Amino acid sequence: MLEKNNIHDALNTQSKYCYPDTDVLINSQGIRDQKTLDIVERRISALMLLDLQTKKIPKAFELFRTDYLLKIHETVFSYLYPFAGKIRNENIMKGNTPFCRPEYIANYLRMTIDKMKDDVKKLKTKEDIVDFLAYYYSELNIIHPFREGNGRVLREYLRQVVGFISLNNSLDYELDFSNVDEKDKEKLINGSIVSAATGELEYLKLFFDSTLKEKIVNPSFKR
Repeated sequence: MLEKNNIHDALNTQSKYCYPDTDVLINSQGIRDQKTLDIVERRISALMLLDLQTKKIPKAFELFRTDYLLKIHETVFSYLYPFAGKIRNENIMKGNTPFCRPEYIANYLRMTIDKMKDDVKKLKTKEDIVDFLAYYYSELNIIHPFREGNGRVLREYLRQVVGFISLNNSLDYELDFSNVDEKDKEKLINGSIVSAATGELEYLKLFFDSTLKEKIVNPSFKR
């Protein structure tokens, strides 16, 4: 997991998603200790994300839909959280950055994914893909559709989008997060903060430039 969201309710009131008088998310295992919950969540979500990487890349009519993004979240977190696969319904913020108000999430998410579906057809080079990924990560991050797990789900979703691009645009690239180091994590965290505050995408471009790799084709499979 690249980062752990430390998100509090925007009005600094008790979150409806947490146990009373705590910041611990209500979970199916009844875990009340945050450190224990972090460990359980991290381990199992990593396994679920790994399993998703073995699946076929979906067609455009399935991939570029809001309910597909929700499906990814449900797959990764349904073992633990009752809100898995559901759009959040409370205001949240991280640091000084407020995220999209819940009543606008569904509409903004649909418009963003619709625009992504159109823009994906225009990509011609690696630089195009990097710009595309930085922009849409920034847009989806500020929408922050879920109460927890946004970063992991957005990265998995964009990994699948790059897989779709590779299959349909004759651009043989893939998103590889397996060797992300501390500097890469810093680029992503800083990029998320800066893009939310200013719209500047340079840090995010640096992150995606380092994680977007040319696909290596096994020579034995060449005809």
